[in-house]
Amino acid sequence: MKLLNLIATLDSQIPIAAVDVLSPYEATIIQWLTTEAKEKLDSPVFFWNLGVSSLEQCLIAEDGGLVFKPVPEYKRPPHADPILFVFDYINNFDGAAVFILGDIHLFLGRTRRSYPGKS
Repeated sequence: MKLLNLIATLDSQIPIAAVDVLSPYEATIIQWLTTEAKEKLDSPVFFWNLGVSSLEQCLIAEDGGLVFKPVPEYKRPPHADPILFVFDYINNFDGAAVFILGDIHLFLGRTRRSYPGKS
């Protein structure tokens, strides 16, 4: 999927879109998506990944930089499965939002595909 089509896809009420991003570009993509979602969809953007295992709202600072703000009501119990808990949170979220789930491929039983020039 081309990034330029991503906002149109989200605006069309398609609930899930997958974007495979190389690590060096992840912050740039999140920053772009946060800006676009706010301007075109008037929706907040949230980020979750396995390493952090908490939910953070993505915001754009006055200087244009990306800021991650913890979501205080996201309180995963220590025994809860992290992916099931975040999906449950999303399912029960009141309102429209964009949720970016990083490292989700680990839960899909597939290994990350290799990229040209990478071994």
